Amino acid sequence: MLDLIWNYCSLKFGKSPVYQNFLKSTSISFFLSLVFFTYSQAQDQKDIDSLSVLLKQKSGIDRYEPLFELSKNLMDVNNDKSLLYADEALDLARQSGDTLKIVKAGRLTSQIYRRIGRLSDAISLLEEIKPIAKRNQFNDEYKSILNQFALVYTFKANYDKALEYNFESLVLREKDGKKEEISMAYNNIGLVYFKLRNYGTALEYYKKALEAKREATDKSYEDRMLINLGLCYNQLKNFSEARNSINEGLNLCQSNCNPQIKIEGKFGLGVSYFLQTDFVNAEKNFQESYSIAVELDDHRWQSENLVYLAKINIDKLNFDEAKKNLAEAEKMAKPGGFSQLLIDTYKQYSLLYTQLKDFEQASNYQQLYIQLKDSLISEDLVKNIAKVQTKFEERENIATIKSKQIIIDQQRDLNVAIAVISFLAGLLILVLQRGNRNIKRVNAQLSEAKQIIEQQNEALGNKNKELDIEVERKTEDLARANQSLQQVNAELDNFIYKTSHDIRGPLASLKGMCNVALLDVKDPLALSYLSKLDITAERLNSILTRLVIINQINNSKLSIEKIEFENVVNDVMLLEKKKGLPPDLSIIKSIGPNTQIHSDRELVRIVLENLIDNAIKFYNDSSRVDSFVNIIIVLMDDGFVKVRIIDNGIGISESSPGKLFQMFSRASERSETGGIGLYITKIATEKLGGKVGLLTTPEGYTEFYAIFPTYP
Repeated sequence: MLDLIWNYCSLKFGKSPVYQNFLKSTSISFFLSLVFFTYSQAQDQKDIDSLSVLLKQKSGIDRYEPLFELSKNLMDVNNDKSLLYADEALDLARQSGDTLKIVKAGRLTSQIYRRIGRLSDAISLLEEIKPIAKRNQFNDEYKSILNQFALVYTFKANYDKALEYNFESLVLREKDGKKEEISMAYNNIGLVYFKLRNYGTALEYYKKALEAKREATDKSYEDRMLINLGLCYNQLKNFSEARNSINEGLNLCQSNCNPQIKIEGKFGLGVSYFLQTDFVNAEKNFQESYSIAVELDDHRWQSENLVYLAKINIDKLNFDEAKKNLAEAEKMAKPGGFSQLLIDTYKQYSLLYTQLKDFEQASNYQQLYIQLKDSLISEDLVKNIAKVQTKFEERENIATIKSKQIIIDQQRDLNVAIAVISFLAGLLILVLQRGNRNIKRVNAQLSEAKQIIEQQNEALGNKNKELDIEVERKTEDLARANQSLQQVNAELDNFIYKTSHDIRGPLASLKGMCNVALLDVKDPLALSYLSKLDITAERLNSILTRLVIINQINNSKLSIEKIEFENVVNDVMLLEKKKGLPPDLSIIKSIGPNTQIHSDRELVRIVLENLIDNAIKFYNDSSRVDSFVNIIIVLMDDGFVKVRIIDNGIGISESSPGKLFQMFSRASERSETGGIGLYITKIATEKLGGKVGLLTTPEGYTEFYAIFPTYP
């Protein structure tokens, strides 16, 4: 075969030594890869064929072992056949009364049930064999059963139960000290936190899993762990790291990849490209992942891919195709009890029908989405997860507060913390107010000095030496005043920066104490106060963050680059979608062709994000009004770009629109940032040399506009 390849290429490209050497080496590489792949496939089939022959030679309970091994070999290759063999093995084990065989066959069957989406059947079978394994001290099987429970409850979105089983499994595995098993427990815990969208904690456990796996010098499942890391990096917006990790995982198994690994790897790459709005590559990878899932009859991964394909089709306005995707996803997810997938499916249905202006259907699916989400991600779930985490942390000697005296001491410390935070917050506001008054006073002095100089110059001119001396003196006064103003501004910026960071420490401690107290305090009134205190601390933290942004804008240097407004608006809308758009709000973009300038991309994005976020936040939620937000961006004749954000929201109650752009001025009680957002918009626009304003359209709608100049 190698000679045939070489002879063909020689005829095609000539007889030169360079071509011949190149073609020969290429042919060798291709041939070796082909041989390896063929050998691997043949070896697997050879094992299955040998077991099939052996099975025909056996009868009664002797058929158990070949049935069990055939089921293992066919898992993730042909799950239907795998289930048939596992079911027969389980029946034989029950007939023989051999408890170890019952547990092993039951655990294997439950694995296959999970893979094909029969989660309730998996749970029933696991509940049957768990007490048998525990009673007979089948420790290895018992740990595997705990893992199976955790995975099934994870996919059913019963995250508190999943976490409880995972932690129990981890305790047993750490006691045994087997790194490869500890790695598996860490990986499963990471999966639960990933599903809870706590991606930071999930990433920590996935890294622990990979580290333990490599310490054990065990390469099995390392490819899947790398893919899990990639999925986490996707959600944390580190897309280059995500794709590197996923590709490393796929390269580990190369041509001998388990189909399940290919499903997860291609899906992860699809998510990475999707979050970067590269829908071409995203769709390609989702389709590949979906095709393999169909071959394996894996309902969960079929549904996962279909939901994302629907998102792409909604964005491309292929609404009929999106409907098909979602209908198939629902068909896959509902019988298997994949609750989180159903939540995602209903959410996309609501967005789809909103786009189609079918608000009745959109409302129906929104209601299904809310009901299912509330039934799963409930207050009880949060409390249960907190209890499970606390119970696990007690194993690490983290003491729990029980006695009344400790509770009293905590309350006292909490009161002290509240007093300190209140004092610091009041001090910060006082300093800001005094700083603003000083700035205004210095500005007034500067203005007065300029007026005096101009009047004297106009009246007297340069008639004598005394006037020159006076002008020189006034100029020196002006320079000193300017220097004083710059010093005041610098000190104020420095004070805001340092104070904001200094207050964050006590704020973090306060929130931590609140969270601990919420777990232990039982009195309803105290719980109410603690919840309000936690919310207040969070709002203060948000205000401090915005003050730091103001400081960064004032002290930043412009970084000029070419800006395409289409891309900036898409980035902002992607962020708004993740925060959650009102289902009955219509957002319309109208961006003129060649709408681009040279400016600072980050400052432009801050302006657009604040204006668009304000329009969405203050939308009119009345059912009698078709709420909308219009985003209009045009290139003006002078080369400047004008951005107009028009909405029919709740309107502006402020009588003087100019005051809205002042610090701590709020247009509505809905504002949660203390009236800083529009002030940030104003200073960012002015930093770019542009301007921002507010007006009312002839139709009575609210319009915020911003004009951006271009830099050479």
